Amino acid sequence: MTNAEMCVWSEAPLNGWLLQAIQSSGVEVISVGSPRSDVRMCLGSTDRCLSDLRTFSAAMHGLPLIFVGFGNSAARQAIAKNHPRVFTTEPWMGLAEDRHEPRDEVLLPGLALDGRFMQAADIFSQSGSPDVAQISSLGCLDSGSILARIQEAASILIQWMGLPERVSACVGGGRIQRAGDEHPDSSSRSFRSWVGSFALTCQFSDGRAGLILASNQHPAWSRAALACGRFGAVRVDDTMLEWRDGANKLIECVEPAPSETEVIDQGSLTAHTLRDGDAVAQITAINRLHCRSFVEAACLSAFTRESESPLKMAEIFG
Repeated sequence: MTNAEMCVWSEAPLNGWLLQAIQSSGVEVISVGSPRSDVRMCLGSTDRCLSDLRTFSAAMHGLPLIFVGFGNSAARQAIAKNHPRVFTTEPWMGLAEDRHEPRDEVLLPGLALDGRFMQAADIFSQSGSPDVAQISSLGCLDSGSILARIQEAASILIQWMGLPERVSACVGGGRIQRAGDEHPDSSSRSFRSWVGSFALTCQFSDGRAGLILASNQHPAWSRAALACGRFGAVRVDDTMLEWRDGANKLIECVEPAPSETEVIDQGSLTAHTLRDGDAVAQITAINRLHCRSFVEAACLSAFTRESESPLKMAEIFG
């Protein structure tokens, strides 16, 4: 599937990095739907008839959709049958009874198949899984919610090591007010507008461990990771990969060539994903249920102050 033409739906103003990503991706935005006239006009759409999601989605049937914000059950039901692929700026944390799913759902900016994190996954598939991995996903409020940061880091952890047996959350930030309309099987709703940081310890049944740092209090978006095991140590971010063995011998080092002047940030990676959605969707489809289960378990742990099971959440959502 090519992403030459798309449509956009947003109930809030579009952040600058997302506007830049859409404009630099090369895709043609056919229409912008929103209850806000300023949002519709920012990409050249002035049609007032496209202020209702159901009407907009039906009119854009068959086009990939960029959905800005949090998708709830009503949104899923409105768009699931109309759009072959949905790019989202926030994770869609479905409830247990929610069975309306887009055929392809990609959380932006996504993980590119040829990116450094997937190159690290290839190392681990050949040289053994990490015994321990530390992954950080940081950003400011404009970069997205704390849920987006947790899921972004979780997608890397799960790609490298699988779904952990237990996750325990330590929370730094303001007091968390539990949403009054929160479903018993969904603890994530309370964190949609929350500002703060998570430190998540992850335990696997075979003794491996992971640590995730997620925050929306950082000045700029970034993600990075370090993994250690029998293979030595692999340090990686979106621009660099360095692999050293146990004797500190450099095995592999991948860095941008001097001619590669493109800035690697949230906007440029999002533009790449919009251009090459097929490859990113392959990764997302495999890990979507596990990522959703991980985020819900992490948010539940923040309330219970006990370790929680992503595996049990996967049974609920599955």
